[in-house]
Amino acid sequence: MPSFLQPDLQQVLSQAVSFLLLLWLLRRFAWRPLLTILDQRRARIEEEFRQVAQTKSELIRLQEEYGRRVSAIEEEARTKIQQAILEGKRIGGEIQEQAREQGAAILAKSKEAVELELAKARVTLRDQVAQMTLEAVERVLRGTLDAKADRHLVDQILDELERNQTRA
Repeated sequence: MPSFLQPDLQQVLSQAVSFLLLLWLLRRFAWRPLLTILDQRRARIEEEFRQVAQTKSELIRLQEEYGRRVSAIEEEARTKIQQAILEGKRIGGEIQEQAREQGAAILAKSKEAVELELAKARVTLRDQVAQMTLEAVERVLRGTLDAKADRHLVDQILDELERNQTRA
């Protein structure tokens, strides 16, 4: 067998001792600090995930609360709008009723004024007719009693009446 295939016991032992020493050194100075760092990092990541989950659940809760508040505000706004509409209709009805009452009062006053003016016109007309009748009787009594003169006097009086009526 060639010499390079034969194991050298001293070399194998020195390599085994070196390997075990290296393993012990790595375990003593590298593995523990490295495992500690990894454990700390794992704990930090888990804490961050927990905080993210907590923040997410808080965010969901806030969104739900916000949705409820928005719904409540919208409902309140709808209620206030409905109340305002009803109040507007009520006020509009009151205004219309007041306008009707005022219109009826104005119409009644106007009718009273027209009736008063009509009554005044009737009194004035009656006074004028009475005055004209008195004047006509007075003229008839002053004048001669012949038929032709009487006829002429009546025509004059009628003409005068027509003129007075057109003036009035």
